[in-house]
Amino acid sequence: MKKILLAGIALCVAVACAHLTEMDKNRELAKSSGKYKVKLTEDAETVQGQCKFIRYIEPSYDPIMAPTKAEFDDYLRVEAVLLGADTVLVRLKVGEAYQCGPTPLNADGTPKGAYSPIPPPQPTPRP
Repeated sequence: MKKILLAGIALCVAVACAHLTEMDKNRELAKSSGKYKVKLTEDAETVQGQCKFIRYIEPSYDPIMAPTKAEFDDYLRVEAVLLGADTVLVRLKVGEAYQCGPTPLNADGTPKGAYSPIPPPQPTPRP
């Protein structure tokens, strides 16, 4: 019984480590290339009601380290692209992540599901 319990714990730890590694990889992709695909704006009229709201981004709640004033814009862009957003509405010290494009973004800034659908087969002409 102890062996099964230890094997289960080992499996959970391995899955958690793999998930954290993937999350770190996505964050590095977002910092290096994905953040450049996110637009920051203060114009609420062009965003609200026309784009899909995803989530609030509040840097003051960051458990690791809140960004400085110089890092604020990049922080919002990185967090937005990790959420799949392509636009951030900036309001004082809070950002609102929105998806204004047709599909959400991957961490590297490419659209998710960018593959076109396969066209239906065409009937073959008979001679």
